[in-house]
Formats: sequence, C-alpha cells, structure tokens
Amino acid sequence: MAIKEPVRDPQSVYRDAIVIDGLNASMLDVDYLKKMQEAGVTAFNFTVAMMHNLSEAMKAIADVLSLLEKSGSACLVKSVRDIRECKRTGKVGLILGFQNVAPLEANLGNVRIFKEVGVGIIQLSYHFRNVACDGAKERVDGGLSLFGIELVKEMNRQGVVIDLAHVGDRASLEAIECSSDPVLMTHSNCYALAPTFQNKKDEIIRAMAAKGGVIGITGFPRLLMKDDPTLEDMLDHIDHVAELVGPEHIGIGSDFAEGWADDPARRKTLLEIDGTIYTWPRGFGGVHEFSNIADGLASRGYSDEEIKGILGGNFLRVFQTVWKE
Repeated sequence: MAIKEPVRDPQSVYRDAIVIDGLNASMLDVDYLKKMQEAGVTAFNFTVAMMHNLSEAMKAIADVLSLLEKSGSACLVKSVRDIRECKRTGKVGLILGFQNVAPLEANLGNVRIFKEVGVGIIQLSYHFRNVACDGAKERVDGGLSLFGIELVKEMNRQGVVIDLAHVGDRASLEAIECSSDPVLMTHSNCYALAPTFQNKKDEIIRAMAAKGGVIGITGFPRLLMKDDPTLEDMLDHIDHVAELVGPEHIGIGSDFAEGWADDPARRKTLLEIDGTIYTWPRGFGGVHEFSNIADGLASRGYSDEEIKGILGGNFLRVFQTVWKE
C-alpha cells in the first residue's frame, strides 16, 4: 500500500512564500507598516494616487517616501530583486501604484517620469470614463480611446504593469489584446459567482490568462455579494478561476482600506464611492488575517506550490516579465 506524502503545515508554507498583496489602500503610518511586517506580507501594491493631478500625485509619492524613511520595517520596491531582498530581510516592500491615469494628465511622457520615481502599476480607469477608456461602472461599455491604445503601448515600453481591475469589459479585452505583456486585475472577483460591476466575466479571465496574466481575488465585500461574507466565499472565487484557467493565474488583492472608516474625510469618500461602510469577511478582516488564506487553500486541496503561487509567486512572475528583469 502506497504511503502518501504528509501534507505540510499551511502556515509553514505561508512563512516560506513570497507573499504579495495585489492592492492595499489602507491609511499608512509607521504602525500599519509594522503590522504588515508582522503579518508576513512581503510586498504590496499601494494606491498612492487615484484622481490626483500630476503635482498632487508627486506630493503623495513624496509623502510615502518620507514615511518609508521613518519606518524601520518597510522599503520602496522598484524591481523583483527588491521584493526578493524584502523576503530575505523580513521587511515589507511597497510598490507605488495608481488606480487611474489622471496623474498622467494625458501626456505619455509622464509614464516614464513616474516609472523612474518608482510607480510600477497603473490602472487604466477607476469606475468611470477617462481619457484612456471606460470604467466598469460607466453607463456604456466603450473600449480604449486612441490615447488609451498608445498608453498601453507606452506602458509596455516603460515596463509599467497594466491593471484592469476597475476597467470596463470591452476596454479590458482590448487592452489585453493590445498589450505585448501580461496584465493584472489586481483586485477583482468572478462575475459568474457575483454579477456586479468590477467583477470579471469568464471571457475576460480566459483572455487575461492566455497572455499570462493574473487576477487578484479580493475580500472586498461588494464584490462577494454576500450579506455576511467569509473567507470561504473568497475561496469559491479562487476555485472558479482555478477550474477555468488554472491556479497559476490567481493572486490575492485584499483591497483593504484599514483606517478609512475612522477618518472623517476618508469615511466621506467611502460613502461617496460605495454608499455604505462594509463589513469585511470573517477570516479575512484585515492584514493580520492574511495568513488564513494559506489554511483555506490547503483545505480546498491546493498543493504547496500552488499555494505559494497564489500567495505571491504568480504576481512575481508577471512583475518579472513586465519590469523586464
């Protein structure tokens, strides 16, 4: 009788993994960065700008860089080498990301400038129509504009990751087709399980995977469409993508916004965007519970290597390709 190999402790797998959060928009301070370090997060995509113009985005970047200088637990990520060094040293790596193209001010040359200062990921739109394309919440589903097509090509040239999380269906498909590099959907779920805007239809997930891309499954409650969401609901979306295109095209994009509900200005923004203050999934209610993902994946039968890929290895593969390393 054959003896099966013992299953590794999922928490050991988590500790060994390079853990990357595809999107975290929490209010950053030294204490929160320390909290991320203690949670075992290796690197994360931080939304440093959204509706900002160029000068506002540059100020926001400067503020983040100043924070990193004060923190003994985090550093700026501009390369895959930086992420691997964070894993070696136990620090948290911060990837500067935009959730809109507004900071570019319709100037392709600004892609290079922002790349030089460390912006590694840019989302083509946030919910609504902009100069590049239509967002997922627009009344009509337009594709890429002429500027949007040139922007995709310029992001490819400069080595900036294209994020399609909040982008409309047609624009997502056109961006995937236009891009010579794999793309990310850093924080989206599956429309087949939760039919709401921002979640991705199977057609888009297949097209993304065919180019080598990754979708970051999120715990953001609206995208789970459950009154009392749990980690198990997130795992259902992971299973759906795994069955559709394989686990190598899955990551985790928490979309945590910790601290926002307690800050009057940020709370007002949350209410303007979504109309409510959501309750996060039980078992994935904050960065302190990030490692629960490993336990959940193991319970669903994923192998150690598949778990490591979903925790961050799959994002790392895309970064290595797009950042040209």
